[in-house]
Amino acid sequence: MNGINKKISSDAISKLNKELQKSLNAVDEEIINRLDKSIPLINDIGKHLINASGKRLRPLLTLTMAAQLNDFSKNPIILAAAVEFIHTATLLHDDVVDQSNLRRGKKTANLIWGNEFSVLAGDFLFAQSFELMVETGSIEALSSLANASCKITQGEFQQMQIANKPDTSQEEYFDVIGKKTAELFGAACKSGIIIANGNLKQQKAAYNYGYNLGVAFQIVDDLMDFNNSSNKMGKNLGDDFKFGKTTLPVILVWEKSNSLERKFWIRTLKELKQEPTDFKKALNIFQKYKIFDDCKIQAQKFISKAQESLEDLPKTKFKEHLINLANESIKRSK
Repeated sequence: MNGINKKISSDAISKLNKELQKSLNAVDEEIINRLDKSIPLINDIGKHLINASGKRLRPLLTLTMAAQLNDFSKNPIILAAAVEFIHTATLLHDDVVDQSNLRRGKKTANLIWGNEFSVLAGDFLFAQSFELMVETGSIEALSSLANASCKITQGEFQQMQIANKPDTSQEEYFDVIGKKTAELFGAACKSGIIIANGNLKQQKAAYNYGYNLGVAFQIVDDLMDFNNSSNKMGKNLGDDFKFGKTTLPVILVWEKSNSLERKFWIRTLKELKQEPTDFKKALNIFQKYKIFDDCKIQAQKFISKAQESLEDLPKTKFKEHLINLANESIKRSK
């Protein structure tokens, strides 16, 4: 089972990986055992995406929150595997919707096997995640993760509706990423506390930590599409710009742009009539208005909220790692 779990280049993540290595290995075992070996194609697609999984951050958060309350039993492991299945299923569906051909430097499943098989494999992983949740016997954990799964789909719909609309409001944007990204972060954290018999105050604290961390995480991802280090993410630099994706940098620059610059954004992002030099021109406008700095400020606000949420959790070494993890997540933009 070695070799599946990957690490973020973060000191806090490295420490958590070390502290929870036994549980993480058990999560990997659970994931592999749940792939359908009776249908080789499902097994192949599942392994392809899981092996390409870069961070394993969401299941790690589930395990860490349970460890906060000294629960290192089987149930947090099962829930962590369920969280990873939910996340992996959404990636399969995302790549079909976005017509992506590259994820973390590797060919996407839809490029290799086609859209139909990718969608069905995603459905299978969703179903497996619910089987895992039921096995824990916790209706509260099931409810939290089921609710997150529903909101992820809502977020996907809303994201499609604001595509190629640079005049989208910040309020709409945060609603979309809250559902599409942050909800699973929040539910992953909350379910770890639930399964460890944490009280309602602790559950709320864990959810708020995860949700705010997830928002900051998405802002940084948006920012990295315009950053020279984006190729480290395994995607092409400027992909979001190329497809006219409505992200926070785009929304902020639209708000500050003059009439001539707005005509440029309409042509390139709304009408998708792009020329080879347009991406460079876009970067120059971003720099003119210090958009990247504004995005980092926004992300930092959510990081601070996440850290403040941890006040209602016990003071442990895991809590310190969570505080540091939040700080380090924003540095991915550098």
